[in-house]
Amino acid sequence: MGIYDYIPKDRYITREELVNITGWSDRRIRDEINELRKNPDTIIISSSQRKGYKRPERIEEMEECLRESVSRSKDEHEKQTAILKAIKKMRKQTEGYGVQIFLDFS
Repeated sequence: MGIYDYIPKDRYITREELVNITGWSDRRIRDEINELRKNPDTIIISSSQRKGYKRPERIEEMEECLRESVSRSKDEHEKQTAILKAIKKMRKQTEGYGVQIFLDFS
């Protein structure tokens, strides 16, 4: 059985519950859920208002999840933009002083 089989449609289930049921690590559960969420045939939703995960039964549930995801993405983009601006500012301030800033996104 995969993690998808343990996630109900009628209620939210927490990762802690999934760890207890499956005996898998929290990291494994998060990784598997993350992969499943990329496939339109195995959508798993979560909500900031509720704890845990569930398989959606209604379009409205998926729309709510999507709205929250888009909002988080916008917030992350704003954080990334601020970091990039700070990097540019530091580079400009350290120009000519022999200081270099290296970024490694690997």
